[in-house]
Amino acid sequence: MSSQLHNGELFPDLVIDIVGGGTLAIPRDLGGSYVVVLFYRGSWCPYCCAQLAAFSRASERLAAAGVTIVALSVDDEATSKALVDKLHLGFPVGFGANADNIAALTGAYVAESSAYLQSTGFVLDQRGRILTAVYSSGAIGRLVPDDVAGFVKYVDAHRDATQEAPFKRDEESA
Repeated sequence: MSSQLHNGELFPDLVIDIVGGGTLAIPRDLGGSYVVVLFYRGSWCPYCCAQLAAFSRASERLAAAGVTIVALSVDDEATSKALVDKLHLGFPVGFGANADNIAALTGAYVAESSAYLQSTGFVLDQRGRILTAVYSSGAIGRLVPDDVAGFVKYVDAHRDATQEAPFKRDEESA
């Protein structure tokens, strides 16, 4: 496992396949909004399902606060689509993640034999920088929507004017 990411660092480029077709480049395609990135263990994990369902129920409230949600697991597309349908998830859900590659990029924990990612959550600012990261080495310990909503409200209330520019990679801004 590589080292874990720290607050203030730019989230690494991560392109994921999403349920329903297409790809999503995190954070590039989500610039201009806060972003919650959730790595979940799989559709079989009751804690993960509870977390995803909670974010789904809070998605309108979070969107009103300028927050975009995206989730990702190692599950295949059919399994991920079934989960999206079952939980009525209205946010992008990525599938087919390579646990070792994601761990190398982000420092997320992986299960034995690299079978899946452990629960990991990030809150990114509008420029793709990490505001907070929650790493779990097992089934419990994860971001919850109420904490994200309160945290984003706090950040907005204390934001410096220089932080308001939308996301741009350093090489794009040159």
